[in-house]
Amino acid sequence: MTSSTAPTAPAPTLRGPGRRGLGRYAATAALHTAALAVLYVVCVRTARGQAAEDAVHRLALDSPDAGLPAPAERLLDLAGRLEPHHLLAGAALVALAGLARRAPGRAALGLGVAAGTLGLTELLKLVLLERPNLLEAYAGGGNSLPSGHTAGVLGVCLGLLVAAPPRWRVLLAPLGALASGAMGAMVVADGWHRVSDPLASALVGTAVLALAHALPWGRRGRWLRGRPAPGTLAALAAGVPAACALALVAAYAWPGAGLGVAVAAPGLAVAATVLLAATALPREVRARG
Repeated sequence: MTSSTAPTAPAPTLRGPGRRGLGRYAATAALHTAALAVLYVVCVRTARGQAAEDAVHRLALDSPDAGLPAPAERLLDLAGRLEPHHLLAGAALVALAGLARRAPGRAALGLGVAAGTLGLTELLKLVLLERPNLLEAYAGGGNSLPSGHTAGVLGVCLGLLVAAPPRWRVLLAPLGALASGAMGAMVVADGWHRVSDPLASALVGTAVLALAHALPWGRRGRWLRGRPAPGTLAALAAGVPAACALALVAAYAWPGAGLGVAVAAPGLAVAATVLLAATALPREVRARG
């Protein structure tokens, strides 16, 4: 009597994003880079843009607070207490989050997103971009776009979302949005930056995030396999530039808006950036074959 065994089903593998998926991430990075260029030209390279920015900047420097509700003021005060060693602790959390899912590649990618966001921000602000003095009546100092403080916190939050297990995103996304948004609002409220500066940091962060997922990592990059939920990448691609545009309109084109709106607008835009990024990350769906 002979015995037969049923054929063994193939082991599940992680589906990759494919060439079309990689192209969509690359297109998102290119779109946000173009939006960053437009933001810089409009707000920094034109006299009208500088006048609008400097009016809010002067108001922030002359105001003891942002005129926000007390809980929001306390949150801004907390954001202002962050120091460089806090960012190092955040980077350590990114690494631990990747190791917690036994994915050192994901940890490395998360650290790359965090470091790339801050590093590119500082390169743009200190080396590549300049602020011409188009308004003799107000010498507002050198270039401040993008905001390094906002980029530091935002980069860590995006890095955590990349490195951590997907099920953690439901908690990390709102916490990251709160922390990043508070920093984006604080730097404007305290007169450290103009409104466009944290908005530029948001665009840098999402461009770096999208570019990191657009790279063809190949067979050795199986830890990067996965696809975002349908429509979420398009929402990220369109949503962040739209949020930045709305923040500028609220801060500069809303008559009598006051400092509170000018402070809250970039904070909300940066917070929305984290939430949109969390939904657009790969879900790592498994498929047979």
